[in-house]
Amino acid sequence: MKYTTPPRIPGLVVAGTGSNAGKTLTTLALLCALRARGLRVHAAKSGPDFIDAAFHAALTGAPAANLDVWMCRETRSEQGQRPLRRIPQGLARVFARMLRADADGRSADLLLVEGAMGLYDGGAGGAGCTAQLAALLGLPVLLALNAHGLGQSVAALAEGFLRHRPAWAAHTGQPAFAGMICTHVGGEKHKEILRQALAPLTAQTGVPLLGLLPREGAPQLKSRHLGLVEARESLPGLNRKALTAWLEAHCDVTALLRALGAPLGGLSTQEPVAETPAARFFAPRVRSGKAARRPRLGVAWDAAFSFCYADLPALLRELGAEVHFFSPLKDAAPPSACNGLYFPGGYPELHAPALAANTHMRAALRALAERNLPIYGECGGYIYLMRALRLHGRDYPMSGLLPLTCLLGGQRAALGYRAARALPGWPAARAPALSGPSRPLRTRGHEFHYGHLEEATLPSGCASLWQLSDSQGAPLGPEGCRRGTVAGSWLHLYPEGARRFWRAWLACL
Repeated sequence: MKYTTPPRIPGLVVAGTGSNAGKTLTTLALLCALRARGLRVHAAKSGPDFIDAAFHAALTGAPAANLDVWMCRETRSEQGQRPLRRIPQGLARVFARMLRADADGRSADLLLVEGAMGLYDGGAGGAGCTAQLAALLGLPVLLALNAHGLGQSVAALAEGFLRHRPAWAAHTGQPAFAGMICTHVGGEKHKEILRQALAPLTAQTGVPLLGLLPREGAPQLKSRHLGLVEARESLPGLNRKALTAWLEAHCDVTALLRALGAPLGGLSTQEPVAETPAARFFAPRVRSGKAARRPRLGVAWDAAFSFCYADLPALLRELGAEVHFFSPLKDAAPPSACNGLYFPGGYPELHAPALAANTHMRAALRALAERNLPIYGECGGYIYLMRALRLHGRDYPMSGLLPLTCLLGGQRAALGYRAARALPGWPAARAPALSGPSRPLRTRGHEFHYGHLEEATLPSGCASLWQLSDSQGAPLGPEGCRRGTVAGSWLHLYPEGARRFWRAWLACL
């Protein structure tokens, strides 16, 4: 089946007029308020952001998907693909995981998706934007209008967003709007100006103004260079009851739920579950029939390596692997009898002293590499595979599997969507059916990092992995490093945009 139709569960996309419009705070407040009402919510993030999705998982107790229109499709050439007319198969698969019932057999009462950037911001022509995602999934939009510094002009801003018809909408349709909220609102006089300005537009379009969220009293979320401070650090200090009360006092949550056809809920004392793989990662589909050989794959996952898409372990299992998690921070060695190791991204720079001090793990990895065990790392995982990480003029020893040094400073090195074509010999010369010249192996992903290599060129004995281009097909050159069976890349591969790669790499285990 090439395309699937998502089941009818009430859902909502929280979108904004731009970055810093209050999408994340509104989404987290909604998740807290809905949980306080006893509702079961499954959440997702539009785009590649790992940190926001981790907040969603921690607050809902269920894995949070990353839904991305651009990355979910395998690229067929550096020049991209035809316009979308219906939900792509890869996106449908990720969405289906999000909608699947929990372990106790209960489905969600509501789906909540947090948008990215502005509602219509995306690739070329806005392709892949939050609005297109909402249209493809059939989910209405709650539009967050950044009202800071605006009076009557907020009506022009709102009307532009409600009536805008981008070119892609001729193929996929336009999203519906469940309502509007104003964020960064000042005092009572400002509130009244905003109400009066938006009243005619509400009467014309039927899109209600559901909330006026004030600047004063709004909870603060701390940030660092890759985004918000992670959920595991921020949530212990986040007062969920206060966040719920703040939203309920300034937004008509009941009217929003009625508009969506969702249950209104009641009182609840539910608390988020602990940070475990079961709460962060989707379960694979159950397959019948005789099981073939299943290679054992060790996946690093701890505070230093937490940037792993929620559906990747399930995809790896469905492709035939057994997935076993381990901690490079705490464990002395990877799980025994593994046929391969994968290191996702994260914040190794925040844990550099502890990673360097775990000499048992580093020695175990070197021994495995000498036995030609396939090992692959992305971004933060790539850094850990290197010889050293230099921070503030000091070198911290990493695993030493690749003869590289990462320099980490305050200047961003790369940001953006990436289409990647595997270079000859990667992932392995013995997988010609998947990466041969008749059909080059292509993947999609995202790059966002502050680290760069000290070396101007790859050392002798090393080779690049990918030929990269951006979302519009502009070439960016070769990327990544491999030596023997060890390979690393700055690129975060999106699972559904890289199925052929993972199948080919697992075939090497």
